[in-house]
Amino acid sequence: MLTEQEETHNGRKVLVIGVFDLFHRGHLELLNRAASIGEKLYVVINGDRLTTEYKRRPRFSEQDRLAIISSLKMVESAVISNSFDVKPHIEKFGIDTIVHGDDWNHADYLKQICCTEEYLAAKGVRMVYTPYYPGVSTSSLLRSMELTECSSS
Repeated sequence: MLTEQEETHNGRKVLVIGVFDLFHRGHLELLNRAASIGEKLYVVINGDRLTTEYKRRPRFSEQDRLAIISSLKMVESAVISNSFDVKPHIEKFGIDTIVHGDDWNHADYLKQICCTEEYLAAKGVRMVYTPYYPGVSTSSLLRSMELTECSSS
């Protein structure tokens, strides 16, 4: 497990996994940082069914979120997945680096993406945790929108 500052080699195929609902500056910063770590950036977008089961129903459909992420120049390819298991994507794209925000505990995140330390080591995959962008999150945006909707009623 490496921090962003320790991992800056080019030639890597980098994977980022997320919902990317209500796309905001924090998402953009994460993807820019991930792109700067490697040569190619791949994104797995958590699908509507998966996100609804573990979090909440996304405001934007999985197809809309895929269109937004796919349009970013730093993204080589983006796919929708309704499974937490990222191993098929690691193998399909030849991923050697997974980047995530540092707001997750390492062991919990590995459990979330259905990977073990042994699997990652066998595939030569490194984890890089990048600083969480302060001041904005989808949850805070949703709370703000709900407050605005309530006060205008």
